[in-house]
Amino acid sequence: MAGDQHEEPGEPPVDPLLGQPRMVDDPRISIAQAAVVLGKKPAQVHRYVALGRVPRHGPPNNGRPLLLSDVEALRDKGEPIPLKDAALTQGRSLKATLELVADGHLRLVPGTQSMVYPADLAAITAAKTQPPIRRPAGPPGYLNTKQTAERLGLTAIYVTQLAAAEKLPAVFQDRQWWFDPDRIEMIRRARRARRDRVVARPLRRRGDGSGQSIGFG
Repeated sequence: MAGDQHEEPGEPPVDPLLGQPRMVDDPRISIAQAAVVLGKKPAQVHRYVALGRVPRHGPPNNGRPLLLSDVEALRDKGEPIPLKDAALTQGRSLKATLELVADGHLRLVPGTQSMVYPADLAAITAAKTQPPIRRPAGPPGYLNTKQTAERLGLTAIYVTQLAAAEKLPAVFQDRQWWFDPDRIEMIRRARRARRDRVVARPLRRRGDGSGQSIGFG
């Protein structure tokens, strides 16, 4: 009868994972038990331990080297995804996503150079204050390459080449060239004056001995 199968009052229930009553809130478990929690093979759990994705506790020959809470936390982080997919999830560029990693807002999966956990991305999305997209910072008031190119009427690539060849005064800071606006304005005026002189230079008629000239502008 059902009344004959009731548990003794105060007897803790058997934990299906441990196969015995849970005596502590956060028990240690074996590699095989961790594999059940993660839905992985034991060999994969050993690899996670070796890579530092889940910490090991106790002596090397400990039969239950993992804390259940650590294994559950790893499970809840989700399957790692590439940074390019993380960038799409965040609506950021890949460069801006790499800046999240460099600034400590987003951790790479241990043992990888381009993988992150979905749970870490979700935490950033759920945060009230989003990490800012870091922009290159130069000396106060200086122009970047694009602004300098627009003022000089050149392409940004050519401005970069001139700066790298030291043919245009610039400062290299935060992985980018920066230009003093006053010096750029002087160069702009000098280029314009030189161009005006070339346009105004008179040309002589061929075969015309009169010396009469025709000017442009």
